[in-house]
Amino acid sequence: MATTSNLSSIIRYYAEKQKSPFIDLKEFCTYVKKYAEHHVEEQSELVKYLGDPSGTVVAELQGLSEKHLVAIINANNKKTIVSITFLAAKYANVYKEMMKNDAILFPQGTDLPKQFPSQILEHKSVSQYIPFLIEKDNSKSPFLYLLDFARDLPPMLIPACVPIKVLLDTAQQKVRKILKKEEFHDYFLKKLRSTNPTKEISIKNFYTHFVDSENYQFAEFNDGEDYYIWNQSLYYIRQDFEKIADRTTEDTNILQAVQILETHSTYLKEKFQNDHKRSEAIKELESALAKPPYFYSMPQILKFHDNNGRLLYGQYTEDDLKEFLQKMTTDGEANELPQLLVFKVESGTRYYVYKKKVPQVVVRLCNEAHDSIEKALEDHWYETMLDYDRLPEMSNASEFEACLHELVEKNSPILYALLNANFMTILSYEINEENIEGFHLFVDGKLLPYSDLLMLRNSKILANAKSRLPFYYTIPVISWIISLFSGRTKEKKAAATKTVIEKNPFEDDSEEKKTESAPKQSKTQALAKNAKEIAKNLIPEGSTIDRELNYLTKQWNKMISKDAYNNLTEDVNSLIRDYTRRVVKSLSANSFTRERVENLAKTLVNTPNMQKIKEEKALTEYVILYMLRLVSNFQ
Repeated sequence: MATTSNLSSIIRYYAEKQKSPFIDLKEFCTYVKKYAEHHVEEQSELVKYLGDPSGTVVAELQGLSEKHLVAIINANNKKTIVSITFLAAKYANVYKEMMKNDAILFPQGTDLPKQFPSQILEHKSVSQYIPFLIEKDNSKSPFLYLLDFARDLPPMLIPACVPIKVLLDTAQQKVRKILKKEEFHDYFLKKLRSTNPTKEISIKNFYTHFVDSENYQFAEFNDGEDYYIWNQSLYYIRQDFEKIADRTTEDTNILQAVQILETHSTYLKEKFQNDHKRSEAIKELESALAKPPYFYSMPQILKFHDNNGRLLYGQYTEDDLKEFLQKMTTDGEANELPQLLVFKVESGTRYYVYKKKVPQVVVRLCNEAHDSIEKALEDHWYETMLDYDRLPEMSNASEFEACLHELVEKNSPILYALLNANFMTILSYEINEENIEGFHLFVDGKLLPYSDLLMLRNSKILANAKSRLPFYYTIPVISWIISLFSGRTKEKKAAATKTVIEKNPFEDDSEEKKTESAPKQSKTQALAKNAKEIAKNLIPEGSTIDRELNYLTKQWNKMISKDAYNNLTEDVNSLIRDYTRRVVKSLSANSFTRERVENLAKTLVNTPNMQKIKEEKALTEYVILYMLRLVSNFQ
């Protein structure tokens, strides 16, 4: 044995030397002292066993006992150490021999030495142990377990280091031995044929492969006809042997082997079902990522539902999700971007989008940003010209472009992050850019200017802003004279404002900070607060509730005529308003949750008036957001 300071290893070595698991404590303490004196230079930790090691050894034995590695027996004023690791190694060798000789029986709990305290061994049920053994490598474990069976079968000794294949192989050997016996061979074959008349060939192949073959090899019954016939065989064997009144040890071994193999088959079946379920959920995840709005953050991905309304997360694990996203965002063809791309907004939120969907996302976000940015610029330029000022971006193209960059970054952070993502340049060479709603994103491998993407012209915006000005602003002489006076007026106002704002540094502001305690929130205020919180979680970063409503309206409202489009939209809005007004009366702030809002929306969408609209998903999302907007506006 290699030199060690591990007391458990020393105990096992001493037991092997004595060829017995029972060790006299006093004799062992003497041995440990000599062992330490001999090896202390190699293992400095052995110094604790020099002198009188009794106290140290007893203390360590207590810890080993709690770990089920040793046991302490007190008999006739004599303490004896029982090496469980020695027994584990002994019975592990029994399983090795069993692989060579099918006549050797499974070691039973009753095979333990009479003086051995069997109550100290940990019990494991076969239904729990088999999956545990499959999923975890215990090849170096020193533990010894009692394997408990159902149907009043006695426990079996099983060292933790025995691999699952060895356990299954030895169990298969015992079943095969029964099926090969003359009195059982034709008997069970006949049973299988009578209950499965259409599977004659499969049964014959099973017997040829597993029973009648002289060269025994471990057989894997994972699926298909062999799996079915195998389980049928196990069932018939168990059924017959359970009827035996006075069972021999061999009969018990057969039933134990059958239960081990049936448990393994059940595990395989459940694993197959779970794998299939997980695979289907991953497919639905792939499909969900390809649906509008096409870009999703991790919190949104975790809330994906399947076609039956159940959360996908839970049908696959967190590790499954991470593995899927890792594969989709890294694996790609040679010198090509992966299928799934990742971009990050300024706040740090990461979004996932399919490579092929990027042009559609950009077009959609540009269309949404067009109206809001155009209005923001027009209003700002109008206010500026009212004060007889001018801005460089009104006439200068490069200044206008810079202004658009700032506005997009502020008003549409997702669009800005996407346009500035590292992959955009490479994407221009990969995608087969078709005409998407009448325009391309790239020209000569370069992204179009923001003005072209947003379809905005400073001249048009300026003209619209000028059209709102009073008529005298268009007369140069009059506007010049007024601007002189307005300039002086603005200076006076600015000075007055500064005077008002300036604060005496010696003045005590403690009184200003004192405020009355906030009044208790009313029901409507509490509902409005909840609605705003729910909407915040549903609306993509940088977007607004009105922008999302506008987008969703275009999804469910397919009317071509402008009047018909507006009328249908108003009819739906009217239904939502009436419905919301009714249900809110019976709602409390605590019950106004996201789940409740979603259920209310689904209920409304399923009414006869709404059933005429085919785009149910988009309509449901629209109803949810519209209800939240209505409730958010409560005072």
